[in-house]
Amino acid sequence: MKMVGSWLFLLISLQGYEAPSTPNVNCLIINLDYVNCIWSEQRIPEVNFTFFSNRFIKDNMEECTTYLQEKSYSVGCRLSYDKSDRFRTLTTKLVHQNNSYVQTHNLKSMVKLYPPVNLSVEMNKDPELNLYWNNSKNTYCIESEVRYRINSEKWKTSTPSKEQKYAVAFPLKSSRYEFQVRARVNDMCGESKFWSEWSQPIQWDSMKGNNFTDISGSSMSVWKPVLSLVGTMTLFILACMLVYRERERLRFILIPIVPNPGKNLDENVEAWLPISKDICFQPNFTEFACPVREYSLVPQTGSVSESESNFSILTDQSDCLSTCSSSASTFPVTSENEQAGIE
Repeated sequence: MKMVGSWLFLLISLQGYEAPSTPNVNCLIINLDYVNCIWSEQRIPEVNFTFFSNRFIKDNMEECTTYLQEKSYSVGCRLSYDKSDRFRTLTTKLVHQNNSYVQTHNLKSMVKLYPPVNLSVEMNKDPELNLYWNNSKNTYCIESEVRYRINSEKWKTSTPSKEQKYAVAFPLKSSRYEFQVRARVNDMCGESKFWSEWSQPIQWDSMKGNNFTDISGSSMSVWKPVLSLVGTMTLFILACMLVYRERERLRFILIPIVPNPGKNLDENVEAWLPISKDICFQPNFTEFACPVREYSLVPQTGSVSESESNFSILTDQSDCLSTCSSSASTFPVTSENEQAGIE
């Protein structure tokens, strides 16, 4: 029973345990300049390996001097390169603690060039559309492949050629042509399995008669929606600010601000009255006090006529009017007889 229990415990402990996978080293000659040996293409390794190679010389293993790292882990090594190294055998060894992994590599077909550069398009009189470019290495061992499309339709690919020129006869009018080129080592020098990446596209517009390089690449297709959203939001905010400003101006015109007369009206009248400070508000008239007296009719003892009695009262009223003549208008006084005559 104890033995069975021990085996069960061991099986349960080993569940979920993954044995470290055997690293696989892949070496590739980059642009006939150097060699990259990578042993972690799928994921970051769990441990840091020590890399050794014979540098194309038998029985002379040396440790790597230039490691390629990712997240503090060594994932590859860069080796120097010579023209004759393509036809020699490279031996590599990865070491971690007491474990070592040895591989041999034939690099004759393991070459990857840089993409062609300096693309240009010209139209001649034939008419013919000519594409020119420069390869990363000026050697007769390199062949190039061209692909082009018209008005963003399906790509058409040419036959590989050693020339750095490609011609399209009788280009269509009112059309836009787009070209790309890639290169590799041809079969005369040991054909490579790997093409270079496609070059930056170059476009030619028959309407404009010029060519231009699309340097944005595929990254611009990712940024276009973001830039469109940012532009739309910016325009919306500007429109809201403009509407708010016009609304405030319209409210100020239709409903002018009315001052509060309860605040410092006696002391600061000129602050809200539309009167220039140069104009002094001063009265230009003088009003005198006019005394008012009451009269009562007193019977006359003598033989005074009614007209004379009225005349004496009116004379007394004229004194009051003369006193206030500076501020009040004076009307002619007529007797009752004159008024009766007029009527």
